[in-house]
Amino acid sequence: MSEVKYYQIFEDRKPYEPMRFSLFRSSLFHIVSIVFIFVGVEYLTWRWQHSINWDAKWISLPLYFAEVMAFIGSLLTIINYWSYKNLKIEKPVHYLSEIEELKPGQKDRPIKIDLYIATYNEELEIVEDTVRDATLATYPYDDVDIQIHLLDDGHRDGSDPEKENFKALAEKYHINYFVRDNNIGFKAGNMNNAFYQTDGDLIVILDADTRIFKDFLKNTTGYFRNKKMAWIQTPQWFYDVPPGLPLNEYLETKYGFAGKVAGKIIPFSKKYLVGKNVFGTDPELFYDVILRHRNAVNAAFSCGAGSVQRRSALAALAIKEQQENIKEIIKKDPSKDVKQLEKEVPLRPFIHHISEDILTSIMLHADAKKWQSYQHPNVECKMLSPQSFDIFIKQFSRYAEGTIDITFSKRNPVFLKGLSWRQRLAYLETIWSYLSPLWLLIFIFYPIIFFFTLIPPLKAFSFDFFIRIVPFLMLNVLVTGIGNWGKSTKRPEQFYQAGFWYKLQALYKVLIKGNVKFNVTSKKIKYSQSNLKHVWPHLLIFILTALGILYNLYLVYTNQHPSYSAFFANIFWSVFTFYLISPYVRAAYWNEELFQKSIAHYKKRKNKK
Repeated sequence: MSEVKYYQIFEDRKPYEPMRFSLFRSSLFHIVSIVFIFVGVEYLTWRWQHSINWDAKWISLPLYFAEVMAFIGSLLTIINYWSYKNLKIEKPVHYLSEIEELKPGQKDRPIKIDLYIATYNEELEIVEDTVRDATLATYPYDDVDIQIHLLDDGHRDGSDPEKENFKALAEKYHINYFVRDNNIGFKAGNMNNAFYQTDGDLIVILDADTRIFKDFLKNTTGYFRNKKMAWIQTPQWFYDVPPGLPLNEYLETKYGFAGKVAGKIIPFSKKYLVGKNVFGTDPELFYDVILRHRNAVNAAFSCGAGSVQRRSALAALAIKEQQENIKEIIKKDPSKDVKQLEKEVPLRPFIHHISEDILTSIMLHADAKKWQSYQHPNVECKMLSPQSFDIFIKQFSRYAEGTIDITFSKRNPVFLKGLSWRQRLAYLETIWSYLSPLWLLIFIFYPIIFFFTLIPPLKAFSFDFFIRIVPFLMLNVLVTGIGNWGKSTKRPEQFYQAGFWYKLQALYKVLIKGNVKFNVTSKKIKYSQSNLKHVWPHLLIFILTALGILYNLYLVYTNQHPSYSAFFANIFWSVFTFYLISPYVRAAYWNEELFQKSIAHYKKRKNKK
């Protein structure tokens, strides 16, 4: 098996089945959410009135601020999960009149469908699998023109003998090949280049590794009978997520003879898997729960790959954006000629941005035509996930930087005209998650500050405090569990918390440096020699916390500690913090040897079946 095509071992994996709506679960969620809100408001009110340590405002007030911000985040999640909408999958469309109003005198005709495969520096072997699967897609109407286009931003047209020949690949499969002279606009610019050289009424967006199933088109085009439907997003399913390695093998690989002995001593070490979904890249919760709930308020945004776009909606957006850009130019220089500017200012259906998918979605949702969107429940394609921690961090950082850049621009969906208040709140929930390090850092560091200063952020960790915070925290967990339709939130919650450092870096890059770059996610297995640069803050937290606990234990032992209750409360919170951020440390030290052994173990299990 080649280094590139490691994923062949996972070809037999089946996608998850989408969750079904349950009236009982939905009603229970509403009831528990209302109770949680009342308990949360009462807790925060009591905290402000009775527990703020005014003698240590420098730590007490920031902690209260963090609690309020986290509570607002929970409220946004409740609002997002409050409603549910599921559309019937209709039969695929045949004629243009089914999806658009024909103009006077316009003759009806079968629709046209374009499949864009956007590529930049991905390996030819991976792209060929994508192209092959695209050519195998079926459609019930033979007269529907389906065109596949390979959009090559890597300039691999055969002119450079050092590069793989992607033009020859396109010729091999009898598909169209587009290359441009520059890389302006990143992926959005690549698709814009193809947009005006193609004429499909519906456009399928595929990344270099997005392998569609044969019924992809049959299961998605029917939604466009709603003439306001601008795009359909299908779930992005990463079928190559690391399968994990038994604990005993993991320990032996990492620690040699000592690990082998430990593996024999520890119960169930042969059955407990380490490294399963080690980077937390499985997006099932996001697509099957978060975005599907947003269907109810028309706020499911496009994530690019695996989506189907309406050409006329994108074309209308391009004209609108061009006119807005012309207005800005004339405002700065009134002497400019409008007609000349209409020739010079480019029409861009896909807005140039490192997060062009969500930004284009925002602008279409805000358009006066009230375009609609829909998150399709069923998995219709499969993709490759980052196979090293370094590559994962680059991908994660790109998402964070793109969202934060939109947040601090004039296109911030919270304030943008044309969006409904429910759409604003849905987009705000996404923004809120990327601003979370501003309060997560407070939660993480306040126990450490207490351990070394012995200054409690509360007046006292009293019975009145515990009788309020315990139900509040338990209800928060319960609301999240019910709202997520029973899907496990363990790994998403851990990686949400542990990602504070990369979100903080994204804030710094956007707000201070103004240096936002488009990083293409490599599909190769590339392991860095050291990932210490990515997890040194996490290790520092572990070390400082451990030293702080040891220091406090010494004070307890010598009867010098001022507050046992405060000490044990902060130990509990520190352990919880360890639990949340430790997966990133483990992920950072997941190497190629462990990956290859997990592959071998997966293959062995397959053969036994």
